[in-house]
Amino acid sequence: MSTGSRIESSSTMSDAIKTAGHYHHWVFSSFRDFIQPGTALEVGSGHGKYARHIAPLVDRLVVSDIDPTAIDAIEKELADLSHIDCMVMDGIDSTVFDGKLDNVVLVNLLEHIEDDAALLADARASLRNGGALIIFVPAFQALFSTMDEQAGHFRRYQRGALANLVEGAGFQVKRCRYFNALGFLGWYANKLTKSTVNSATTNLQVSLYNRAIPLLRHIDRVVPFFGQSLVLIAHKR
Repeated sequence: MSTGSRIESSSTMSDAIKTAGHYHHWVFSSFRDFIQPGTALEVGSGHGKYARHIAPLVDRLVVSDIDPTAIDAIEKELADLSHIDCMVMDGIDSTVFDGKLDNVVLVNLLEHIEDDAALLADARASLRNGGALIIFVPAFQALFSTMDEQAGHFRRYQRGALANLVEGAGFQVKRCRYFNALGFLGWYANKLTKSTVNSATTNLQVSLYNRAIPLLRHIDRVVPFFGQSLVLIAHKR
């Protein structure tokens, strides 16, 4: 089914974020320990950086994206891995997976979907009982900016609202916390200055921030009550 997505992978992120290795490793570390053995589906893989991290933890990884160009690039990037299947897919086609998945991973994907509740219903139908749902999304609607619009975001999420949405879709939420406290301030500054998603200023900011992450990531340990993003872990009831 179509989920109302308007994703165009090549235009939803800055050039710098595609090579921001420290940042991607940090994001992955926020949900790495919750990935279950077996089969995983990563929806909206985009640049494919997280697939490379997820692959060693599962027996089979299905990587999907609505953009055929992105899938072509991911297939080349991950050609050395024999247990990965790549497919062009709009949202989640639950008839393909039919309760057989152990993990569904949605990193910076749910905000692109107009009917996010429908996507979560398809995720639930695709998972076995007890299967893991991993969500990483932008936080705080108050931060919604020109960059969100250009990236194709329909919304940003509050912690309580996201947890309620997931619970209502038939999941038990195990963890829901804010991520990247300093990034909250950076995104707010970008909102005030009306920065664009792939401007020279944005790319420079991303590059500098990426270099500083080994030090800055520790801020989240002392400032857990807000952040640029949200990480949610849930299991299918």
